[in-house]
Amino acid sequence: MRRPATLAVALLLSACGGSSPPPEAAPAPAPGAAPAVARVSITGREQYYDIDGSSAGALREGINRLGPKDASGTSLDALTVWDLQWTYKPVPGAPGDSSCALSDLKVTLNLSVTLPRWTPPATAPTSLRQTWRTYLEHVKTHEAGHRAIAERNAGDLYRALSGLRAPTCAALDALASRTGEDIVADGRARNRAYDVQTKHGQTQGVVLGP
Repeated sequence: MRRPATLAVALLLSACGGSSPPPEAAPAPAPGAAPAVARVSITGREQYYDIDGSSAGALREGINRLGPKDASGTSLDALTVWDLQWTYKPVPGAPGDSSCALSDLKVTLNLSVTLPRWTPPATAPTSLRQTWRTYLEHVKTHEAGHRAIAERNAGDLYRALSGLRAPTCAALDALASRTGEDIVADGRARNRAYDVQTKHGQTQGVVLGP
């Protein structure tokens, strides 16, 4: 009988541009994506919130008003949400062997990215259209960094859980749970560090204002 063990954790991560000029620091490279790992399933989707306006200031006001919110209620330019789940089958040892091994491991990563969307009115100047295109490219670059961290975290989780063994199946479940929680905590820390390093994307060009 299949006895799955699962854990789902949602991490809210953001690109948060401002109306001030970008800091002088050079753009930080987005973290490299983890190599593909067997039995890691990744699904992703994009969703949008619509803003309007005919000036950079109006667009910024719309983003501040309608953008996704973090856990504290702060409005963000964009948001990447991901949850990490895993299932496995504990396999008891042969008769006389009370140990338990982990088998049929599968890790699933689900990602959702919320982005701003602007349909330029006929009166929008060409310069504003170009400003928006550049800004949105930078937003996507920043969010891609969060996705790369999530994918790396999923790969780390798979590698950490693969081959686990414990004296009993109950001990194995506890060990797998602790291991997973530690890996997820590391992912949270990496995402926080990435936002600090990039000033929520400002060093990568996530800046839109008058």
